Amino acid sequence: MNQVEIIAPATVANLNVGFDVLGLALSSPSERMVLRTYEGNGVRLILEANSNLPSEVELNVAGKAAMSALHKLGDPFGVEIEIYKSIMPGSGIGSSAASAAAAVVGVCELAKLIDKDLSDIDRLESALDGEQIASGSRHADNIAPALFGGLRLIDPDGISRKLPVPEGFHLVVLHPQVVIKTAESRAVLPSQVLLQDAIEASAWMGRFVQSCYTNDLAGFSHSLKDLLVGPYRKPLLPAFDKCELAAMKAGALTGGISGSGPSSFWVANSKENADEIGKALQKVMTSESVDCHIHVATVSNIGAHAV
Repeated sequence: MNQVEIIAPATVANLNVGFDVLGLALSSPSERMVLRTYEGNGVRLILEANSNLPSEVELNVAGKAAMSALHKLGDPFGVEIEIYKSIMPGSGIGSSAASAAAAVVGVCELAKLIDKDLSDIDRLESALDGEQIASGSRHADNIAPALFGGLRLIDPDGISRKLPVPEGFHLVVLHPQVVIKTAESRAVLPSQVLLQDAIEASAWMGRFVQSCYTNDLAGFSHSLKDLLVGPYRKPLLPAFDKCELAAMKAGALTGGISGSGPSSFWVANSKENADEIGKALQKVMTSESVDCHIHVATVSNIGAHAV
């Protein structure tokens, strides 16, 4: 029997200007998974005592992703997975992506011991098989950074492209302790958008990419405009408008909804600036009687990995 322990990062997706195509890995929080081989085929799940996760492999994000990876490897062994969830499902910071990425990387680390492995594309596809259970669709904006780290753009061919991050970039992630499921959050979105909004959104995306390659944090932040999704999702988030006002007064460069919510992200230009923004957001949540977690983070260039 071989065993491996995997750590996978939380992620922030969409970043306002890149619905379903932009995402980044956070330096914290993260979650842990332990995988071990057994003789035979298939996947077994070991869940925490108070877990609400599905125990059936086909309905579990990590189980489905691991099964997919094993099939691509030719089912060389069975895998037992111990899942330790520290990123709440429905948080908007890539809980399901972290589980899927950790499972796939864990299977591949075990496969390396018998001189087998998967390509990056196959790893991405297997992780998406798991993510699809949670979101109902195959979008890689959380999966790609959870697997590979960094700031990622998913192109129309489904290829993950790493973008440089301007110096000084810090994020404050506000996670109200409420649950918004990805599928529910997607249900409030329109199936069509105005042509003028689509044109403007594409122009801001161009400005965003340009700012990444010119190390322009001010331009990077200014380009994060949410024209297509935010107006429909903001009402789902507790006191979002009050949080926005408080964060901007505390020096945030910009902010928006993280993934499908309820988490939000706020861009800072230093750790000190980020700490002040976090304090301002905490005051709003306290005044609204909403429990929350606040994370001050940078971009992690390391995705799911063995420890």
